[in-house]
Amino acid sequence: MKNALLLTVSLLLSLLVGESLIRLAGYAPNAFRPPAGGTWSEPDPQYGWRNRPGVFASSEAGNVPMTFWPDRKRASRADPATGRPRVDMIGDSITQGYGVADDETFVWRLGAHMPGVSFENLGVGGYGTYQSLLVQQARAAEPPDLTVYGFFGDHQHRNVASLSWVRALRGADGRQIVPPHVTVADGALVRHAGRIEPAWPLEARSAIVTELHRAWQRFEFRGRRDHARPAVELLLGEMAATARGSGSSFLVLLLADAPDWLIPALAARGIAYADCRAPEFERDPALRIGGVGHPTAARHAAWAACLAPSVETALRQR
Repeated sequence: MKNALLLTVSLLLSLLVGESLIRLAGYAPNAFRPPAGGTWSEPDPQYGWRNRPGVFASSEAGNVPMTFWPDRKRASRADPATGRPRVDMIGDSITQGYGVADDETFVWRLGAHMPGVSFENLGVGGYGTYQSLLVQQARAAEPPDLTVYGFFGDHQHRNVASLSWVRALRGADGRQIVPPHVTVADGALVRHAGRIEPAWPLEARSAIVTELHRAWQRFEFRGRRDHARPAVELLLGEMAATARGSGSSFLVLLLADAPDWLIPALAARGIAYADCRAPEFERDPALRIGGVGHPTAARHAAWAACLAPSVETALRQR
């Protein structure tokens, strides 16, 4: 009993000393802070999260209101009535138009340019190619005439749940979100369901436990970036096949920092694309809301002008 008690006391003292030293070194317990500006989204078991119906203020400069219809689409015209031809616009916060007014998104501007076409804004902040594919597949029962997917360079890492991306995602209780994602094995996609990362016991109180959890995550998510490029190619091939299978057309919109290798990869698969990349968006603060945020209304206008001819061609060729 004495030896057991001595061992327990020694262990507790060692942990206390270790906790003090690791905090002096600048480490801290996980604070589990909820994300800022997350009122526009809500959890979803299939996609990880989705748009929430209503009107919500952007968290970026200007705090502009953003309207989401009852069917969770971002407002893309004065009323939600639909017609034909129909174009589904899928992608992330750039397609969603985060931070700009409803009538300033490139999706709304496309509708104003082509009033006879119904543009449906299905963009959701934080989505990558895989989540966009899930959205497209859910629409296959009533397929559009054309699906346009807005590709942003960071989708490469979102698709495979790289550790840096997982650590950037937090739910309302501050816990990390692992989104639905894919890896690649033997040249094929392996699908993984999303989840909320459980907190470890005492993680909110102990820097040691927090760092042990982070070390485990580094092991769990190791090598994910090696899957990024093949995953993009396979996912885009599946999106094109989904469109063909439902009798609709498919077009990839290359946004911002889409990598150079993607163009020959699309051409090799016979996938149509609109090269609307904007290297200046990465360099010029004037094209970002508040100088640091999402694209400004001017950048959205430029994307609409770039994309319009490709959409018109795709619809005319049906």
